[in-house]
Amino acid sequence: MATKALKTEISAEDRQFNRNKWLFSVSGIGRDMSYQLIASFLLTYIQFGMTLNIAQFTTISLLIGVVGRIWDAINDPMMGAIIEGTHMKFGKFRPWILIGAVLTGTIIILMFNIQTVFKGWGFVVYMIVMYLLWETAFTMNDIGYWSMLASLSSKKEQRNSATMLTVVFAGLGAFIAQGGISFLYPGNVLKAFRWISIGVAAIFMAMQIVMVMFIRERPRSVMEVNEKVSFKQMWQTIKKNDQILWMTLSMLFYNIGSSLLVGLAYNLYYLEIGYDGQAIVFIAIFGVFNILAQVFYPKLANWLGRRKLQIISIIIACVGYLGIALIGWASWFPFNLVTLSIFGVLVFVGQALFYMASIINMTNCVEYNEYKRGERNEAVVSTLRPLMAKFADAMKYGIITLVLVVSTVYGLSQNISTVEAQKGYFDRMTVAEQVEYLGAVNGYLDMLDADPNIDIDELTQKLSADDILGGRQIGGEYLAAIGDVAIMEKTDNGNVFVTRVTDYKDGDLVEGKTYIFLLSGEINGEEFNVANVHFKAQSTLSMRLWIRAAVTVVPMLFLFAALIIQHKKFVIDEQYYDMMMTEINSRKGAQPDDGSTESAE
Repeated sequence: MATKALKTEISAEDRQFNRNKWLFSVSGIGRDMSYQLIASFLLTYIQFGMTLNIAQFTTISLLIGVVGRIWDAINDPMMGAIIEGTHMKFGKFRPWILIGAVLTGTIIILMFNIQTVFKGWGFVVYMIVMYLLWETAFTMNDIGYWSMLASLSSKKEQRNSATMLTVVFAGLGAFIAQGGISFLYPGNVLKAFRWISIGVAAIFMAMQIVMVMFIRERPRSVMEVNEKVSFKQMWQTIKKNDQILWMTLSMLFYNIGSSLLVGLAYNLYYLEIGYDGQAIVFIAIFGVFNILAQVFYPKLANWLGRRKLQIISIIIACVGYLGIALIGWASWFPFNLVTLSIFGVLVFVGQALFYMASIINMTNCVEYNEYKRGERNEAVVSTLRPLMAKFADAMKYGIITLVLVVSTVYGLSQNISTVEAQKGYFDRMTVAEQVEYLGAVNGYLDMLDADPNIDIDELTQKLSADDILGGRQIGGEYLAAIGDVAIMEKTDNGNVFVTRVTDYKDGDLVEGKTYIFLLSGEINGEEFNVANVHFKAQSTLSMRLWIRAAVTVVPMLFLFAALIIQHKKFVIDEQYYDMMMTEINSRKGAQPDDGSTESAE
C-alpha cells in the first residue's frame, strides 16, 4: 500500500511538472518578442527612423550601452538577492515576474509612441531615461523567470526537457519578432514601430499573466524558507562558484559574437541587396533552422555529449561566417537571398546548438552551488545570466556604433531616416498643410539645383529656421532624397501615383482627398526605391568591407573564445553532474532517481 501511495504521489508530482513546463516555456514567446524589439531593433529604429546627427547617435548608443550596463551591475545582483529573500504567499518568483512584465510592457509602449514630442538632444535624453526604466522593469521579470526554470525540477531528464522547451519557444518568439518587424517597417518606420510596440507589449503581458496565474511553484525546503540572504552572502555565492564565473565569461563572449550579425544584418542587407521587406525570407530561415536545431539538440547531445557537440557546432557556425564573408566579391558567387540564406543556416544551426548546451551548463551551476556550499540560491546564481547578456549587449552597442560611425555608413543612412521621418510628418498633415510643405521643400530644392556647391551647413540652418520646415529635422545634405519620394493618392482601389516631390506643381493635390508619401513601389510599370538610390547606390567599397568584417570575422573570434573557455575550464559534464546529484541526494537521505540520468539530453 505504501509503495502504491508513493507511486501515486510521484505521478501527481510529474503531472504538475508537465503542466508547469508547458505554461512556463510557452510564455517565453512573448518575453523574447519584447526583448528582440529592444535588443535587435532599437538601434535600427533610431538609425532609420529618427534624424539624429552623428554626435547625437553616438551619445545615445554609448550611453545606453555604458550607463545601462553600470546600472545592470548594481541592479541585477540586487534583484537576485531580493528574489532569493522573497517569502510572499504568492510565491518566490511569480510576484516579480508579474510586476516586471506589466511595467516592461507599459514602458515599451511609451518608448515608441511619443515620437513627435522630442527631437534631437531632447529625444536622446528621453530615450536614455526610458531605456534605463525598461532595463529595471525587465530585470525584475528576467531574473525571476530564469530563476524559476532551475526550480521546476532537480531531475535531469525533466530539467533538460524544460530547458529545451523554454529555449525553443524563446526562439519562436525571437523568430516572430525578427520576421514580423523586418517585414513591416521599411518605408513606414514611425507608424510601423508605433503599432508593433503596442502589439508586442500586449502579447508579452498577456502571456506572462496567464503563466503566473496558473503555474505552481514547488514548495520550498525548510532550509530555503529559513534562509536569509544578505548582500554579503550573495557576493560570496557568486565569488565561490568558479563554474558559474567561467560560464558567465564564456557566455559573454558568445553573446557578443552571436549578436553582431543580427545587430548589423539590416545594414548588410540594405547595402548589398536593397531596402525592402524581403529580409523576412532570411529571418524565416533563421527561425526555422534555429528551432529545428533546438528540437534535435537532445538526440545530438545524447549521441555526441555536450563537449564534442559544442566543438562541432562552433566549427559549423564559422564555416557559415566564412561563406558570408566571401559572397558578393565575384560574379560567379553573388550576394543574394539564396547565398546569404545558405550560409546563414550554418551560422544559426551552429550557434543554436552551442547555446543550448551552454544554457544547460549554466543551469547546472545551481546544483554545483548546492554540492559545494549546501545552498541552491537559484536567483543569485541565475542573476549572472541576464547580467552577462546585458554586458554583451553593451559591447555589441559599442562595436556597432564604432563600425557605423567610422565606416560613415551611419551618415549615409540618414538619407533613409530623413525620408522615413518626412513620411511620418506628411502622412499626418491636412491637404492644406501638405501643399505648404511641398512648396517649401521645392523652394529649397531649386536653391540646391541652382548652386550645387552651396554651403550645406548654411542650407541646414535655413531649413531649421523656416516657418514651415523648421522642427522637421531636415539636413541640407539629405534634402535631395526627399525630392525623389512619390506622392500617392489613397483610394478604395489602392494607392494611385500623383507625382514626385520635385515634379509637384500647384493643383496636383485636391482638398477632400488623402495623400501619402511612398518610398518604394511601382510607378507606371517601373520599380523605384528612394532608399536604394540614396543609400545602396552611393555606398563605397570601404563601407562594405567594414560591415562585412564586423558581421563575420569579429563574431568568429568571440565564438572561438567562448568555446575555449568552456572546453578548458568548465568541468560539469554528464558524469560530474551524476556524481553531484548522488552526493546531494545522499545528504538528504534520499536515493538518486532512476530516471535522472543525463543521457536523455
